[in-house]
Amino acid sequence: MNRRTRGFTLVEMVTVLALTAVLGMVVWRNLSLPVRAFNDGARRAEATATAQLAMERMSREIRLALPNSVRVSADGSAIEFLRTSGSGRYRAEANPADATTDPLNLSATSDTFQVLGGWSLGSIRTGTGLAQCLAGTADCLAIYNTGSPATCSSQTAGTRTNAWCGDNLAGILSANSSTGVLSVSRSSGGTSWPTGSPQQRFYVVDSAISFACSGTSLRRYSGYAIATTQPVPPSVTGNLLADHVGSCSFGYEAGSASRVGLVSIKLTLSYSTLDGATEQVSLLGQVHVPNSP
Repeated sequence: MNRRTRGFTLVEMVTVLALTAVLGMVVWRNLSLPVRAFNDGARRAEATATAQLAMERMSREIRLALPNSVRVSADGSAIEFLRTSGSGRYRAEANPADATTDPLNLSATSDTFQVLGGWSLGSIRTGTGLAQCLAGTADCLAIYNTGSPATCSSQTAGTRTNAWCGDNLAGILSANSSTGVLSVSRSSGGTSWPTGSPQQRFYVVDSAISFACSGTSLRRYSGYAIATTQPVPPSVTGNLLADHVGSCSFGYEAGSASRVGLVSIKLTLSYSTLDGATEQVSLLGQVHVPNSP
């Protein structure tokens, strides 16, 4: 008995392959849309979360700025300010009924004084004087910072109430929380305090802070020297706040007697989609900063 074997013809194989390809395309198209939608949603959520976190971090620190110390670079790519860690009121006159009271002598380059009210300054880095304060290795004491003049070279040293010039700053030598006494010195500056505060207010400055955009990165800088001109960026290693930065800009409107200062921040992050297109997430934030010295 003869047995006949029959296989597939070439036409049949091509037909089956074509039908399989068409069926695969239909299945892939139906499956790829939800997968792409999931990837797009995850990418957008990540971009939004990154931008919001960066905005919140910057806003939180900018609110701690020493009044009238905010400055923005000419191209708007960086913002710098002096961060405060505490504030209080100094004794301006001795109490006749208490011989232990110690007022601040604004005519002296070094002095000790009592902090009025309860001690709420927390931990303070002490040093040997103004030089360490300006170098960023010790905390500074600032009195009546009006931010004037805007350019330090336009006014005589010892008369300027702009902390970036250094005339109204002193290095903190010691801090005694039990007695409420601070010891400060600006003797290396060669001048006494330019003026006192009408409210007898002082601030403790612990660091200069910068946020700067360069390329596709937004970075935070701290712990560097206080300088008369804004460094962009400072000569220290910055910490990455956000990458994939498409653009960012900072603005500052100085306050007045009737309103506080306003810092504006615009941050845009750019991401590439699976098909090569570019998506952007943009956030605009505004931060009110105190301007009463």
